[in-house]
Amino acid sequence: MSNVIAITNEEENDIMLKTWHLFFLIVIVSVLISIAFQKFIMTREVYYSLLGNQMEDYRIDDYMSLMRKFQVWGYIATPLIIWLRIAFVTFLIQLPFMLKNIDIPFKVIFRIIAIAYLVLLSVDVIRFFYLYFKPAAQITVDSLSFMPLALTNLLNKNDYSEMIFSFLNKINLFELLWCVVVYFGLVKTKKMENIDYVLIVFFVWIGILALTFGVTLFIRVLF
Repeated sequence: MSNVIAITNEEENDIMLKTWHLFFLIVIVSVLISIAFQKFIMTREVYYSLLGNQMEDYRIDDYMSLMRKFQVWGYIATPLIIWLRIAFVTFLIQLPFMLKNIDIPFKVIFRIIAIAYLVLLSVDVIRFFYLYFKPAAQITVDSLSFMPLALTNLLNKNDYSEMIFSFLNKINLFELLWCVVVYFGLVKTKKMENIDYVLIVFFVWIGILALTFGVTLFIRVLF
């Protein structure tokens, strides 16, 4: 038993990037991307271009001021929001193991999901640079929702409803890569057969996709 503990502690010490370091990195990058997006993408010119046909100039200025106030609170809440997102997915991944009485510490799966989160974070980085090099006059609602390497890039948006198109937008290479990262992270636990990990990741991904779609639909119907 002592040998096992000694090996475990040695492996943990060999990890250069601790989980809390990883989480801190995710939070910092997320906040920096958000700040850069608001400073360099959502400029006054873009706001006027997007809302000029719907509001008077003074109302657009008021709207911008209001959004900037919300953004400050958004930066403050970023650590909690990210933790809740990672923790929620961690729970969904851990649930099948719990049902089979297989003990995998929450922190182990949390770390796997945090690493996979970096894949989704890279989407925001790519989207930022895509919009950064785009003339402000050409930035539209559609370009703001652009998803790199998504299925929707091959489809005609006019052929689909807004909800269906938004759903299809989630089918992209980065989501696939997220699944791959989570899969290989779980494989290292050596608690199940590889096919079990495939099924767990697939159904959790489908569940998250369905939940996101359902919440979005509910909000649209409600408001």
